[in-house]
Amino acid sequence: MPELDRYLWAIGHIHRRRLLLQLLETPMVHTSELNMSEGEKNLLLAEVKHAHLPKLADHDVIDWNPECNRVTRGSNFEEVEPLLELLDTNRERLPDGWV
Repeated sequence: MPELDRYLWAIGHIHRRRLLLQLLETPMVHTSELNMSEGEKNLLLAEVKHAHLPKLADHDVIDWNPECNRVTRGSNFEEVEPLLELLDTNRERLPDGWV
């Protein structure tokens, strides 16, 4: 997969974007602190843990410790960081639900 496509994929789902935007702010996030509504947490935490986190970890965008439920920036995080900064800087200009 070409580099840009890989990083566009990384931010291509709202839950991955929200997690990565949190990591932009802080170097470590506990999965219980993911930026989701309570309803989303109850319904989707399993999806996040079983689909999104492993995929991001496979691409080295994050390091994920499932035993501790801790997520940190991976060795490739800096590659997706400019896209995250662009989203973060332009939050108010983006449609609702994009970030």
